[in-house]
Amino acid sequence: MRRRSLDTGAQVLVPASLVVAVGIGSTLVSSANEIYFLDALVSVAIVVALYVFIGNSGVLSFGQISFVAVGAFAAGVMTIPLDSKSGVLPQLFPILRDHTIGNIASLLLAAAVGGLFAFLVGLPLMRLSGLAAGIATFAVLEITHNVLREWTKIGPGATTLPLVP
Repeated sequence: MRRRSLDTGAQVLVPASLVVAVGIGSTLVSSANEIYFLDALVSVAIVVALYVFIGNSGVLSFGQISFVAVGAFAAGVMTIPLDSKSGVLPQLFPILRDHTIGNIASLLLAAAVGGLFAFLVGLPLMRLSGLAAGIATFAVLEITHNVLREWTKIGPGATTLPLVP
């Protein structure tokens, strides 16, 4: 019985130490290469999230990428400096255009917005199984992609998200 708890501790400790090692390693390289380290951390987090869901449920989910996109989009729009946001993105809703937040708060906002979107979408979709669930999550991905690309009241639309620090 004792051995099992050590295995569980190692299962948490090894990935956590890898994340810390990559984080420390990213501070030792140039700022141009730091982006590669951060991209790797984000990619690993997304892959682990996909594995946790797909591995436990057996349902191929395309929708998780849309949850990441919604959270990242919200964080990106809200971290643009306030003085340049109204000039670069004048079509935004006033609550998005007239407010800005820091990097740590944007991380929390991304998690909250992405999690809320996942919860709302997941309520009806988790009743499905097999092929129907895969098709439904792909539909969620496509709808999210089109909304984020075309609706300029919540972001830049099909153009680049500028001035994100």
